[in-house]
Amino acid sequence: MTNFYLKIQKVEQTCLFELSWGLHQQIIAKLNYPQNIITSHEQWQRTYINFYSSQLRGKVVNKGVIIPPPVDWQGQLVQAEAKLLYDFHQWLRSEQLYDIRKKITKQAVDNYKHELKGNHPNNINIFISCNSCELEHLPWEAWEISTEFTAAKLRIVRQPLNILQAVTTTQKPGYRKSKILAIFGDDTGLSFAEETRAIASLEKLANVKVKVIRWQKEKNINHWKDEIVTALTTENCDMLFFAGHSNETTFTGGQLSIAPNVTIALSEIEKPLTTAIDRGLKFAIFNSCDGLSIANKLIDLGLSQVAIMREKINNRVAGEFFVQFLNALKEYQDVHEALLTASDYLKIEKNLTYPSAYLVPSLFRHPNAELFRLQPFGFKPFIEKLLPKRREVLALSTLIFLSLITPVREILLDTQIGMQAVYRDVTQQLPKDKTPPVILIHIDDKSLNAVNTKANKFNPLDRSYFARLIDKLTIDKAKVIGIDYLFDRVTDEDSILAKSIINSLNKNGTWFIFGSILNRHHQEERVIKSVANLNQTQQGYVDHRNGHLSLVSTNKDCLQSCPFTYLITLVSWLNQENLPQNLPQPQALRNHDLRTDLMQYLGDRPANSSLNQKLDKLRLAKISSFSEYFGQAWLYPIIDFSLPPNQVYQVINAGNYLDNKTTINKENLKQQVVLIGAAGYKESGLANGHSDTFTLPLGVAYWRMQNPQTGLLRDITGVEINAYMMQNLIKQHLIIPIPDLWAIAIMIFLGKGTQLFLLQRQQSKGGSRLLMALLVGGNVIYALLAMQMYISLSLLVPLFLPSATFWVYMLSVLRNKDA
Repeated sequence: MTNFYLKIQKVEQTCLFELSWGLHQQIIAKLNYPQNIITSHEQWQRTYINFYSSQLRGKVVNKGVIIPPPVDWQGQLVQAEAKLLYDFHQWLRSEQLYDIRKKITKQAVDNYKHELKGNHPNNINIFISCNSCELEHLPWEAWEISTEFTAAKLRIVRQPLNILQAVTTTQKPGYRKSKILAIFGDDTGLSFAEETRAIASLEKLANVKVKVIRWQKEKNINHWKDEIVTALTTENCDMLFFAGHSNETTFTGGQLSIAPNVTIALSEIEKPLTTAIDRGLKFAIFNSCDGLSIANKLIDLGLSQVAIMREKINNRVAGEFFVQFLNALKEYQDVHEALLTASDYLKIEKNLTYPSAYLVPSLFRHPNAELFRLQPFGFKPFIEKLLPKRREVLALSTLIFLSLITPVREILLDTQIGMQAVYRDVTQQLPKDKTPPVILIHIDDKSLNAVNTKANKFNPLDRSYFARLIDKLTIDKAKVIGIDYLFDRVTDEDSILAKSIINSLNKNGTWFIFGSILNRHHQEERVIKSVANLNQTQQGYVDHRNGHLSLVSTNKDCLQSCPFTYLITLVSWLNQENLPQNLPQPQALRNHDLRTDLMQYLGDRPANSSLNQKLDKLRLAKISSFSEYFGQAWLYPIIDFSLPPNQVYQVINAGNYLDNKTTINKENLKQQVVLIGAAGYKESGLANGHSDTFTLPLGVAYWRMQNPQTGLLRDITGVEINAYMMQNLIKQHLIIPIPDLWAIAIMIFLGKGTQLFLLQRQQSKGGSRLLMALLVGGNVIYALLAMQMYISLSLLVPLFLPSATFWVYMLSVLRNKDA
């Protein structure tokens, strides 16, 4: 919204034009007083009154046509109007006003270009005030500036030259029906049928309450005056309508004819009017004659806006104008738009019937007032307000689409976890337990070459090398050993490895868990019997959703298949608890499948046992399982790569361990699990040339940059990912991610609500900059809260797509504020 303030003052035989806008910017121009225009206006006024003389409000005409008088007053009125407007426009095109016209035109063109870019239309209001009655009567609303550049006219609105009262901005509860007080005064010779029907239809269609009071012959005059005063002071109306006769006065603010030969000056009811304004009256319309002094008085009392007729008004013209005005209000136009709509109707549709009538209506408005409009009422309008605009629909659809694309989600998740690692480091919110629960024995090509491993023994890896590691771990009394290698092919060294496994079982009762993969039937590829017997050991599949923990589905058990990291976690907990002797144990002479017996044993234990309660937390939520059918991962716990690797696992090089260059703390080993896996040599993957390495998560990358001497790879190995999953599961550190789609939905409501709130507030450009700063600050606070919730509540609240959703709405607010 752009406002200009144009003050026109008569100083002797000169007119002083003063245009002001913005931050005390102004242009001043002087013109000779337009006596010829005043004369033209007087001639037009006489002709106008002569044409409508038999039909001014004061006489009812039964027929709907105008009876031509002996003189062709209509033809003369058309000529008088043309001459008046020609002289008026010529005067306004004077060279002295060039700078004023140029400024307004430039603003109109700028606004038009802004609108062509798809921005919200930005109206230009020109507030005109005059210091003389002759100037005030001129049809300033007909002044058309820059219409050759824009499709819409500038909006001319009037204001008194002197305004003593601030506008009253009483706030009433939202989503309530608007209330209209309709006063029908002296009806001698008048018909209010059109207005009465319009008011009644408004109450039915536009959800408003109407209080109607009218003069009737049997009423006592004093009682009638009291009724008017009581209605003004007690009805708490938003809009006041008066129909009847009225006249201008010099000192009393105009007078209203409320009964035959009975008038009330506005100065007489100043106190009731002030009370009505204080109680919420925002707009008044006087469908009566000569209303200039009425409008000036009411604005001076603090009323926001008043619509009046500057000249005499024909009875039928008044009725049709009011019908069109109310029809526009029903469409929730503001009162200025409604007045322009009704005036255009008289000009375009009824100009032959009612010539010049469109020049008579005017709107007076306090410069700080918000234009009044009827507000939609009920649930449906509320929903319509929340619905996004076309540009918002496009942006929101894009964001929702992106939230459903798995690669996009993975990138955003990785980025946010990387930020989380930085936040952990800066705030020093790290796990207090410095002993990692996992010992990771990395087998690299350097270690294999040190023992002269032949090239054809890299894949499948020489089983005797595993045997040496297991023998060494047996000496160190390791109780839980996970091997992240596939043993699905027979080799010559299988018996050597099998002997080492049996030896470890007999000496330490070691729990062995082998990695496996799921085939196309979702069944595990079994460890070959020449390496291990599943009656004595266990296996679990290493397949997992990228970035998420491997959990057991709610409607499944671990009898047919079970995640590798889940099994290691279970065995780790068993190893730390004092359980009954009948617990299935890894023994060389067992005859039944160890995993099956173990699961059945746990199933027979009380559901409220501490172990079963912990295991229940490692089951996938039903909604997570359901979302997998649509390729989603709703509330599916993620791998927390924001933790420092040295607090997740202790890396030991296999070659150094076998050469006794690295030792294991045997006391800590009682509470730790050992995980053996490949360190990224190129033959370690499932396919030829695949090294079982993956893109390094940003969280892990950050921690490696803090300790570049670790010598770790630029990528992350599959066994390191498994180590992270095992640490998260063993420590019951489950980070639940809120789905982006859910967060977007919440942010749509929050963003729309904030948008509607801000759009109701007028902001200067300086205010827009402050608003921008506040919004950016709020977004930063949101990010900080989200990162703290990650640590304190184990919840990952999405940052990027929800923030983008909020800014979709906020950018439209900022565009409107800057327009």
